[in-house]
Amino acid sequence: MIPPSDDMKALQLLLLLTASLSPGLLVAAEPVDFERDVLPVLKARCVACHGPDTQEGRVRIDTLSTNLVDDRADAETWHEVLHALQKGEMPPEGETPLTEAERRTVVTWVSNAIEKAVEAGRRTNGRVVLRRLNRVEYQNTMSDLLGIDMNFVRDLPPDSPSEDGFTNDGNALRMSSLQLEAYLETARRALDRVIVSGPAPKQFDYEFTESNVGNWLGKVERSNRLQRMQRFLATMKKEYPERGDFLIRARVSAELVPDAPYPLLEVSLGYRPDTKILFDEIDVVEFTTPEERTLEFRGRLEDFPLPVRGQGKFPGLVVRLRNAEDDGSPRPKAEKREKGDKRKGTFYPPEPDRSTLVVHSVEFHAPVFDAWPPAAHRRILFDSPLRESDEKAYVTEVLRRFASRAYRRPATDEEITKLVDFYTEVRPTFPAFEDAIRETLAYVLIRPEFLYLVEPSGDEKRPADDWELASRLSYFLWSTMPDERLRRLAADGTLHEPKTLAAEVDRLLADPRSQRLVDQFTSQWLGLEVVDRVAVNPEFHPDFDNRLKTDMQSETQRFFGELLEHDLSALRLLDSDFTMLNERLAKHYGVEGVRGETFRRVSLPADRRRGGVLGHASMLLANSTGGDSHPVRRAVWIRDRLLGDPPAPPPPNVPTLDEADPKFLKLSVREQLEIHRNTPACASCHDGIDPWGIALEHFDAVGLWRDEVRRREGRKTTTSPVDASDVLPDGTEIDGADALREHLLTERRDDFARTLVERMLTYALGRRLELTDLTTVDRLSDEFVANDCRLRDLVRTIVASEPFRTK
Repeated sequence: MIPPSDDMKALQLLLLLTASLSPGLLVAAEPVDFERDVLPVLKARCVACHGPDTQEGRVRIDTLSTNLVDDRADAETWHEVLHALQKGEMPPEGETPLTEAERRTVVTWVSNAIEKAVEAGRRTNGRVVLRRLNRVEYQNTMSDLLGIDMNFVRDLPPDSPSEDGFTNDGNALRMSSLQLEAYLETARRALDRVIVSGPAPKQFDYEFTESNVGNWLGKVERSNRLQRMQRFLATMKKEYPERGDFLIRARVSAELVPDAPYPLLEVSLGYRPDTKILFDEIDVVEFTTPEERTLEFRGRLEDFPLPVRGQGKFPGLVVRLRNAEDDGSPRPKAEKREKGDKRKGTFYPPEPDRSTLVVHSVEFHAPVFDAWPPAAHRRILFDSPLRESDEKAYVTEVLRRFASRAYRRPATDEEITKLVDFYTEVRPTFPAFEDAIRETLAYVLIRPEFLYLVEPSGDEKRPADDWELASRLSYFLWSTMPDERLRRLAADGTLHEPKTLAAEVDRLLADPRSQRLVDQFTSQWLGLEVVDRVAVNPEFHPDFDNRLKTDMQSETQRFFGELLEHDLSALRLLDSDFTMLNERLAKHYGVEGVRGETFRRVSLPADRRRGGVLGHASMLLANSTGGDSHPVRRAVWIRDRLLGDPPAPPPPNVPTLDEADPKFLKLSVREQLEIHRNTPACASCHDGIDPWGIALEHFDAVGLWRDEVRRREGRKTTTSPVDASDVLPDGTEIDGADALREHLLTERRDDFARTLVERMLTYALGRRLELTDLTTVDRLSDEFVANDCRLRDLVRTIVASEPFRTK
């Protein structure tokens, strides 16, 4: 459903008027005049509840604009009226229905006015808007453009989500002068790593077969055999580099204990005792077999907490290896070594029920490079006789190649001339050529042509050219700039051809980078990031492991990815006989037989309590208090994210639930909600909201199944049976999550399908949907349902749609 504006609540009024209207009444034989024919009906039937004295749902009907061509927000409101009328949701019971003539009058005017607005908008609206790269897109684009791994978004502010929850909406992506300064400093910092000068630096090579650190702060034992209390610590005290890429190579094997969790090798680098961060983790590797493995870990020294030379009790750069597997059980206590043992310090007795990592050797090499200058440098400052004979001609060619990649299209002669002029102006202020070209390349990276997805303006809509189409496709599916193949197809002018475009969609989806689509779209559509902001109450959930929050989000993302990869029906998001689990989350759910950190497809028991996202802990925790469930939040989530029908926000004078009664915390959920349902100002909203969330009451705050609800009264804990039964607004009686899933699949399938189409199209276009998108949404939704709601088909049809391919 096209997202509502504040005025869009006006549709709820017209729903009260015209619920039983049949489609055949949408066309009238005679023109209908608003002032003469429609306004009297609205004044007689609507203004009492939606006028100057009372505005139910924050809607005031007598001030709504009738100029749907110029007032786009109100035009979308009137469109929502028609959409809701077809669903037959209003008027509610107890309201006097309109006469047949009144219905015909109101709906005919709305229908005709919307049609005129759509026709007017087809010439200038419904286009992909100018938008800035968001943080994810900027990070990926800079990495691909420069060929280095680095945290490019470290100093950038967070992206503001749109009303739909998406962070790639051009209207929500602002730019400030401070942010532009951050982009410039980031570009300079990155190019300082890419463009090098002078002779090749000295390389350092070390190999360690055992820890070489003496006394060590903290309760750990230095050892080659790693369980929870042991560390392998290798230090370089005096001779070590502080810049450049490094390589750590470790030879490690494992001694696995049957049925025990797999060990996790964590490799870290650093040691900065004057700060809170001693080390930064490079990577974690799970060992599922005992065989010896040679693993390589790479990074950039400047990204790690390097020691200050000459300071600290333990000077030097330290490589740390540890076994990060830990289930939270009590750890062993330190014991003293026997007399005569030359090893210093205490030791910790082995834990026979845990697997062990055995470190055979560790190598450290830095700075590492394939040649000098490195490949990233040579990609920009390529070999050419012009460099010595004609510096300006060489710079011109360097900037033409670099800017064309950065701008994601061939740079024009005028653009190159301006860049060369900039270089000429700054060249005298820099002693070396490399310094001047770095500054010029940094200037390229703060240009709108790079920071924004820029498309030439114009009064008339036109098909996107192949370069624009390549960027739209790559940022939709990969969240980054077009790769070499896309650029080649754009240069050939063949990308827009239907067969070529369809083949590219399949190629991009088959690439691991398509996981970015899965992670970004799923997280923003379903609001998974909220999980991190919920503080789990240890009083009610004392054993909750905060690492589960990441696992919960991953379950939903990996589940969506499984549907996309195997071209399965999106209806499995409503109900499914499998989910995606790793060992930690499986144990949380009480599912046996899952070992390791890797997520994999796991069949659910016959009762299928967790089938679909309604049983995912990500949704359940995100829409809870952290201590208990929150039926209203869960209900709003279902109506908004799954059905595209968000309820109107509560009026400003309505008290929150925990302010409604002085003994609120002692009441059951049903009793809490009954307080609002018995309050006239609240009942009309809560009757249409609460049942959706009450059906999930068997799930507690952290997503665990329960048959009783526990509450604290001082030091006393009380319990009450779960009651998950209620009546939906359409009169359907439901009892529990299974009944709710069945209702969604049988009665609200088309609403769910349309909502998913609208949300993915919104994400693909990088803007909110408008009236001009109505025809596309209708067609895509019909095709989506006809194809059993298969996600890959949806992606293909969105890319082939007119809004996606129109400038």
